[in-house]
Amino acid sequence: MLRNFSMKSAVLAVVAAFGLMAAAPGAEAQSIERIKQSGVIRVGVMGEQAPWGSIDASGQNIGYDVDVARLIGEELGVKVEFVSNAVAARIPNLLTGKVDLQMAVMGMYPDRAKAVQFSKPYSGLQIILLSSQKNKIETIEDARNLRIGVPRGAAQDKAITTLLGDVPNIRRFDDDSSTIQALVSGQVDAIGGNTTYKINLDRAAPGNDYEQKLVFNEQWQGICTKLGDAELNAWLNDFIDKIRADGRLAAINEKWLGVPLPEFPEAVEGVPFTVQ
Repeated sequence: MLRNFSMKSAVLAVVAAFGLMAAAPGAEAQSIERIKQSGVIRVGVMGEQAPWGSIDASGQNIGYDVDVARLIGEELGVKVEFVSNAVAARIPNLLTGKVDLQMAVMGMYPDRAKAVQFSKPYSGLQIILLSSQKNKIETIEDARNLRIGVPRGAAQDKAITTLLGDVPNIRRFDDDSSTIQALVSGQVDAIGGNTTYKINLDRAAPGNDYEQKLVFNEQWQGICTKLGDAELNAWLNDFIDKIRADGRLAAINEKWLGVPLPEFPEAVEGVPFTVQ
């Protein structure tokens, strides 16, 4: 089963490579000067994953990634155009030029770094398993016979599939909200998510008994550009240094996550922060 999963990953990598080649003619549009001349920067964010990115009652984008993106717009002196992304569409949307930057909770992993260029980390979370209090889960093997929901292609999909194999009871959904709804409605017994999923679970089912069961890994998020886009990548790294130093990033972290800004790693194995 793991072999099948690896083959699937390889196919996706090939598709990403073709997408990159298709997008190459538009790479010039990623220069800082061209973005300033256009007066707008298109940024990919999540549309249904609070507190990272969601839509409020007035139809406005809100969230951690949204606030950081607005600061990017202020620094560049341009308008920010937000593009809501499904999990599986994040990298294709960047490579095909639908967005200039991808900030939709982009976890920094070596496989992804082969298709996109990451900046330094600007946020972090943990990839976890959530389920009802009545389900005793101390190891992933305790969940083997449970129906487990995951967003298709997300970090938690890979983590759980790597540990259990591509077993039939792993149910894949198109996005975070449908995965959360599957747990609330009883379609699945547990879900792979991140440490902010509980916010959405409490909103969808007030008074629920869902809790964090397992932690699979620490995930750092970076801002993604196309491979080889050295100018924009360097600008973003300087920008992240600036908003860390002046306290604006810490304020966003406290606002949306309710905790102090973490100490970001100086390196993530297999994921370069600058164009090589």
